[in-house]
Amino acid sequence: MLTNAMDPNQTEDPADGAGAPNGTAPEHTTDRSKLERELLDEMLGWLTRDRGGVFKTWHRHSLSLVHLNVLSALETEGPLSMRRLAEAMDVSDASATGIVDRMEKRGIVERRHATGDRRVVLVYSTDTGKLILRDMADHRIDALSKVLTLLSEEEMAALLVGIRAVIAARRRIIEADPHSSASPPPETPPAE
Repeated sequence: MLTNAMDPNQTEDPADGAGAPNGTAPEHTTDRSKLERELLDEMLGWLTRDRGGVFKTWHRHSLSLVHLNVLSALETEGPLSMRRLAEAMDVSDASATGIVDRMEKRGIVERRHATGDRRVVLVYSTDTGKLILRDMADHRIDALSKVLTLLSEEEMAALLVGIRAVIAARRRIIEADPHSSASPPPETPPAE
């Protein structure tokens, strides 16, 4: 149980040293820093442990990280031109073509000419590619559901409040600086 949690509605900046003797930071700043470190340790530790299950799913589908990167980009942005896909993966057009060739042979993606400009080739995820991502999501949902069954209603409610607070804070960061690392990549409509 957390005993040193800060009031989330506090408006005073704890790092400004106000109210502390000799201009030193008040004691709760140290508590807040410690709390932040503990939260990060727990959150990052969870992600590290969860990655093992995801790796098993990748192995079952015999996917490389590059293939998952392509599928994720297609899931997020929809069909992409070869050039846009190369940019998203930060590889040359030739490398992207080789990656897509291998994925297409396995039935994970397919290429189609754009309807408005037949010179533009768009890469689409196939049903097989979508199924791979759905399997991975299902694995995560199953694992998280097992964890949630062990929590009391009060613990689940507290977790929900915390997660919503993190999402709201991330949203405020994005609104203040749309180019921050908290921002999702800009949505680019596929070239057609």
